[in-house]
Amino acid sequence: MPGFWRKCRLAIRAARFTLWALLFILLGALAWLNLIGLPQFLKTELTTNLRNRGVELEFSRMRLRLIHGLVCENVSVGDANHPERPRFSASEVQLQLDYNALRHRQILLDGLVVHNGKLTIPVTPTNSLAVFNLQTELRFKANDTWLLDNFSADLAGAKITLTGEISHARTIQKWPLLAGRKSAMGPTDGLSFEKISETLNQIRFSKAPQINLRITGDGRDIHSFIVRLNANAPAVQTPWFNAHGLQGAAYLTMPTNALPENSETVGFWTNLQPFRLAWTIRTKQLTTEKFQADSTDIIGLWEAPELAVSKLSAQLGGGLLKASANLNIATRRVTFTNESSFDLHAVAAVLTPKTRARLEEISWQNPPHIRANGFLQLPPWTNGAADWREDIEPSIWLAGTLAFTNASVAGAKLDTVRTSFDYANLLWTLPDLEINEGGTQLRLSGQESEATKNFQARISGQFDANSVRPFLTTSNAVRGFGHLTFGAPLALELQVRGNIREFEKLSATGQIALTNFAIRGQTVDWLTAAVSYTNLTAEFLQPRLGRAGGEQHFSADKVTLDIAGQKLIFTNGNAFVETMTVAQAIGPKTAKVMESYQFPAIPKARVNGVVPLKHKDGELVDDDADLYVDITEPTAFRWRKFATPRIQGTVRWWRNYVIITNATSECYTGTAQGWGNFNVKTVGEGTDFSFFISGTNVNFHQMGVALWSPTNNLEGFLSGNVMVTSANSGNWRTWNGFGNARLRDGVLWDVPVIGLVSPTLNAFSPGLGNARATEAAGSFTMTNGVVFSDTLEIRSLTMLLKYIGTVDLEQRVDARVTAQLLKTMPVLGSLVSTLLWPVSKIFECRVTGTLGQPKPTPIYVPKLLLAPLHPIRSMEEIFSSTSSSTNATPVKKSSEF
Repeated sequence: MPGFWRKCRLAIRAARFTLWALLFILLGALAWLNLIGLPQFLKTELTTNLRNRGVELEFSRMRLRLIHGLVCENVSVGDANHPERPRFSASEVQLQLDYNALRHRQILLDGLVVHNGKLTIPVTPTNSLAVFNLQTELRFKANDTWLLDNFSADLAGAKITLTGEISHARTIQKWPLLAGRKSAMGPTDGLSFEKISETLNQIRFSKAPQINLRITGDGRDIHSFIVRLNANAPAVQTPWFNAHGLQGAAYLTMPTNALPENSETVGFWTNLQPFRLAWTIRTKQLTTEKFQADSTDIIGLWEAPELAVSKLSAQLGGGLLKASANLNIATRRVTFTNESSFDLHAVAAVLTPKTRARLEEISWQNPPHIRANGFLQLPPWTNGAADWREDIEPSIWLAGTLAFTNASVAGAKLDTVRTSFDYANLLWTLPDLEINEGGTQLRLSGQESEATKNFQARISGQFDANSVRPFLTTSNAVRGFGHLTFGAPLALELQVRGNIREFEKLSATGQIALTNFAIRGQTVDWLTAAVSYTNLTAEFLQPRLGRAGGEQHFSADKVTLDIAGQKLIFTNGNAFVETMTVAQAIGPKTAKVMESYQFPAIPKARVNGVVPLKHKDGELVDDDADLYVDITEPTAFRWRKFATPRIQGTVRWWRNYVIITNATSECYTGTAQGWGNFNVKTVGEGTDFSFFISGTNVNFHQMGVALWSPTNNLEGFLSGNVMVTSANSGNWRTWNGFGNARLRDGVLWDVPVIGLVSPTLNAFSPGLGNARATEAAGSFTMTNGVVFSDTLEIRSLTMLLKYIGTVDLEQRVDARVTAQLLKTMPVLGSLVSTLLWPVSKIFECRVTGTLGQPKPTPIYVPKLLLAPLHPIRSMEEIFSSTSSSTNATPVKKSSEF
């Protein structure tokens, strides 16, 4: 027994020594493997195994760690002799052994764990695209399947996580992209890594975004790959836009039914042909240089040959934009739809300058509602940069509707506007435009060519003329329109043509009707006319106007409004309108001039000629004035104290003159005719004028009643001429002219300056000084307002009365009067007058004072010496029989000497 236990102790001691030896050997081996690295045969075995898995690793050393196992340090993947190819590097890669195979004495790898990896994709010889902080676990399964778990990396400031499962992964290295060769799919200009790198370098994040990717597929078939992406970025800043709350999702595949590769007809789209990509993008706020949206939602799909945005929704401009679009790259046709209700000012920056300028004149309380759909044709992809107007615009077709309310256009309010529209072959069509604002209710249908800018339209309805006021820009237009007052809208039916680049060439034809309006306060009941407008000239054909309940009216063949020349032209106008109404409608100065020319009854007149409308510094410019007004039927007329029940003639307004011609009138049972010329723009006070009047058989008594004495005892019939060659109404001393007059069967003694000798003659013989004048005649001249005559003679059966002297227009008299007794007696008159010459000298006197209160002064005999001359009555008795033969009616004696 002692020997047995001794043997046992020896065996245990030997085993303990063996165990310690083995332990020391194992520790030494582990220390060697950790510090020195794996022996070459193991490294060769492991790298061969990796190579069989499709992984070509280059490393500085491979060693064993107690915790991480086999680790390759300073790892790189890629051909250093080909710097244009992508390269991967990591500080260490942990190799995971397949322990089941190891039990069968097979060294196989189950997977890789990468720490602090970096993927570098060369872009240019001096620049590259890099993925940093790459951490992942790659497991190898049957069928050369790679399982990617816990992948994370940094790319351009973004945190990327990736999971995936790829079978037959080794075949991926044969892909042209990783081989550094040009893709067989065609040119790579559109997706070059250089452009991708440049783009990523311009993107900034306020906080690292999260990008989650999952990739599955079979390396043998690129069409089997599926890539799913989800991204989230709190805030991102790019050269194209800034976004907050950015979320995105994408689903990428490579279907087998893609268009043939290397198709020259699709140009750069060749790069995308193999792929199918569905995506969604959402933002809480999107800001660009052109506009800002509070939120956006985009859903799109690329599946060759179509790129579609099935949903584009954005909150902007106080409203909502909804749209969709589709591009077929084979046919190059873009189709789209839109339904929006937002303020277009929010996207004004994307519009052309001209459109933006027009939009600036429009504002609305509620955003407009627009609904549209259409298509356009893009030029061939191989044509290079396209010209919008030449290559694209002619192919556009567009149709839709537009409506808005409570808008303002250039200051004019619009209650509602609605229309459908159509655009094709560069032609806009508006078939049913409706515009409503207060009294304005217009309907419009028309077309406009984008190629020529020509347009045509039919406009009907009623138009509130006051709506034009905000569009008036010139002072003359504002002033002229300010003289108009409208009580009712203008009814119209017009055909309009023109060019939006040259509105001065606008033309229009149609009918208009206006009721209840006023011109400078002068009311008009109604106006109708056919209208023709072209070249800044409006012709109103067959205009008809009525006022005062239709009692007054106007019509014409044509009235032409020359807008460029700023004048109104009448052709064959016929008027039955109060003259002061017309004068006040023309202007206050015209009305002032016409105040003294009164027509108690409305005259019938024919109107032809030009009325100027041009103003300068607030004054009417009348250089173009040339208006004829012919009074066609006799009518009553009054000027100052002169009145006639019947007058006809022509009044011409020529430049700054009012000219009266061919004037004929009834004049106190006689007739008168003449002309006048009045300068209505005389500098200073008054009006410069000249005139001529010729009268025949004028009742002297009636004229006296009208002009100076309603109780006069004048009798006779007056004929004569008066010519005023120059005068000014403001200064009587400017009057110059001449004339003559003749009176028959007259009694003149009631004219104070003529009847001043009547009492003296009656002192010799009662009734001698009141004998009826058989004739009175004389001529005169007028210089500086002073009338001079040396031929005035008054004849009666008993004497010849001569006046030589002057009277001015203030009625001051300075004359010499001679009475030649019995000078007019038949046969013996001259002899008797000669015999009585000494007696006649008694009556010769000088007259001063005024016409109404003359002051006679005897020249040769004092007044007191006239009393003894009563015996001369006997001389009258001698011829009493002759005197009685005249059957003269006794007349009232003058009451004053």
